[in-house]
Amino acid sequence: MGESVLAFGQRVQLARRHFFDEGKRPVGLVPEGVIRSWERSRELGLARADRRVFNLIARHERSFIEERNRSLISCAQPEMERLHQSLGQGGWALACVDPQGIVVSALCGSSAEFRVLADIFQVGRNLSEAAVGTNGPGSSLAEGQPVVVRAAEHFLDEVQPFSCAAVPLFDPFGRLAGVLDATRMSAGEPLALLDVLGTAARAIEKSLLAQVSSALTLGFHYRRDLLGTPFEGLMVFDEDGALLGANQTARQLLGLGCGEGQRLGFEQLFDCPPDMFRRALAGRLENTVVHSDGGLRLEARFQAARAGSVLARLREGVQRIHALTSPAVPVCGGATADRGEAVLDPVAGHVLHVAGRAFERDIPVLINGETGTGKEVLARRLHGDSSRAEGPFVAINCSSLPAGLIESEFFGYEDGAFTGARRGGAQGKFEMARGGTLFLDEIGDMPMELQGRLLRVLQERCFTRLGGARLIPFDARIVAATHRRLDTLVAEGRFREDLYYRIKGVGVCLPALRERGDRAALIEALLTRERRGQVGPVLSPEAQRVLMSYRWPGNIRQLDHVLRLALTLAEGEAVIGLQHLPEELLMDTAGPGHRSAAVTGDACLREIELEAVRAAMARNGGNVSATARSLGVARATLYRKLRLLGLA
Repeated sequence: MGESVLAFGQRVQLARRHFFDEGKRPVGLVPEGVIRSWERSRELGLARADRRVFNLIARHERSFIEERNRSLISCAQPEMERLHQSLGQGGWALACVDPQGIVVSALCGSSAEFRVLADIFQVGRNLSEAAVGTNGPGSSLAEGQPVVVRAAEHFLDEVQPFSCAAVPLFDPFGRLAGVLDATRMSAGEPLALLDVLGTAARAIEKSLLAQVSSALTLGFHYRRDLLGTPFEGLMVFDEDGALLGANQTARQLLGLGCGEGQRLGFEQLFDCPPDMFRRALAGRLENTVVHSDGGLRLEARFQAARAGSVLARLREGVQRIHALTSPAVPVCGGATADRGEAVLDPVAGHVLHVAGRAFERDIPVLINGETGTGKEVLARRLHGDSSRAEGPFVAINCSSLPAGLIESEFFGYEDGAFTGARRGGAQGKFEMARGGTLFLDEIGDMPMELQGRLLRVLQERCFTRLGGARLIPFDARIVAATHRRLDTLVAEGRFREDLYYRIKGVGVCLPALRERGDRAALIEALLTRERRGQVGPVLSPEAQRVLMSYRWPGNIRQLDHVLRLALTLAEGEAVIGLQHLPEELLMDTAGPGHRSAAVTGDACLREIELEAVRAAMARNGGNVSATARSLGVARATLYRKLRLLGLA
């Protein structure tokens, strides 16, 4: 049987007497980690009788702390909520602290017994050892490992009525990201929470790793049954195979320390066939066996994040070039589709499959692409192919609404909510979408103040009308779209990070028309549709060349308008010539940067990649950020390729 609470209390009090009164190290009376923490606390100038825990916290600090730690909070909060459902009845309060020991998020019960814990775990409270001596979160940060501190094992007398268990959280680079802690009132009863907290911590670290923009995710473990669980090793790589981040399990399995391995690539970490990474990146390899550089056999699973990006498609190999340049072109049907965006490229088949599966499971879909690439068409296809196809499809353009009307347009309003309000009130778009799909177009232009309200609706699944108090359930699937780089807006503080990860359940990037290899087939498909089964004029070789070499800033929508105009002007004639095309097309195609390279089946893949980069740089006027976006790669990846070209 375990030690009684009485015996524990007597032993710890003896240890405190040895340490605080007699200046002796109480070896064997308390854990060695507790002794080290007591020594650190004393060296920091703390005294056991100090009153440090319940001091006031400035209100203005809270918003600053939450803003600074949005990434950590967004990853930790879901796991904390799951834990609290299980542990809350047992009197446990949960807290997450940042690497400085500052409380960034906490969950406490509402009963009287939680009032003191809620006071301790206020956002902004400093629980580092330097601030309050030995305690679970502070000592776990100092030791970098799981810690249990029971009752009088705390350094300060004022927190002896509590016991806590804490586990560290690590970021994708192996650095301390914070601590997850569970605390309750206790006289020193044994705690058995470290395994539970450890599992939650692994899930939080997985979420942190998922925030890294990557091309390929590798999950591995020597046990197949642990793949896909919080216990698997996870690594993320860029398009060139360079390691971008890894969780702690991966580092332990491969023997990598903090920050170690960041300069290594897939081929240095694993002893595998040379084409394995390329096949996985192209989405043609999912489950396999890999061997670590040290000889460890590991069950593995690959997940390509952006198999449809330009460079990923190039890496499919020269042998698939013809499949990319002359595929069948699927045409979206339905009268609801925008005429200018009615055709999706060949990659859309795979995109629709992946996004459709996620959408059917009520996972939000975020579509990124330039204006005219078919974002709303894809959204309507997702809706039309889903179990909610009979429900409404409600679209909102977040950039076109006046600031003063956005909230009422989104959530509706009650009678008398404002001057000029319709008698009886009105439904908002969120209410109209009940049972169907809500399409948030150009969400990157949504004002910051509305982003917070949208986040609450998505989290709580209910809202109130403007001027009302009645809660209205929100029952619609979400598809969001933008032409902006939301991750860049997040970094600049112009888009909420927590909202970004809430709407980006699955990210889909639609290529610009100039990046597509099927332009000839697409042009023919649009012409065939516009002829409506009638015999009509065909393109002359000169007109075809102009259409193929033009940069198409308006993408498919612009192409559709140009073709309809050409058919109208050439009515009664046999051929569409240059005279039937807009002047801007003829002028633009005379400029630089539109040379198309003929690619043979035995061409070098590296040369194809470099040609794609060279052409993209020319199209974007040498702008690295714009070029990286057009190629669908990270800036770091593009810089490496520019160095190969001698341009950086």
